[in-house]
Amino acid sequence: MSEINMKVIPSYVDDELAILFHFEFKFSQMKVGEATVCTYKLTDSQNDSQATGPKGFRKNKYAILTELDVMEEYKLTALKKISHFLKVIGISSLAQDLSA
Repeated sequence: MSEINMKVIPSYVDDELAILFHFEFKFSQMKVGEATVCTYKLTDSQNDSQATGPKGFRKNKYAILTELDVMEEYKLTALKKISHFLKVIGISSLAQDLSA
């Protein structure tokens, strides 16, 4: 299977203190799907006191996949691209909440 292209559209959700990433996937010129990931920083006071500075912020971030609407044959590739993007920005794991 050929490579799909991914476009990332970030936004900030002020009331949730979260960064929302909307991903759009295309194969050639055809849209094959989209996904949404919310990233949060853990606010546990114990974690905040133990991990300060940029490295501490990276360790205390997590992501939740809230939307995944990708054609079945491209779904695994899309998830791998999302996971790689999150690792680049310092988030090593992705939880899924696709109940909505």
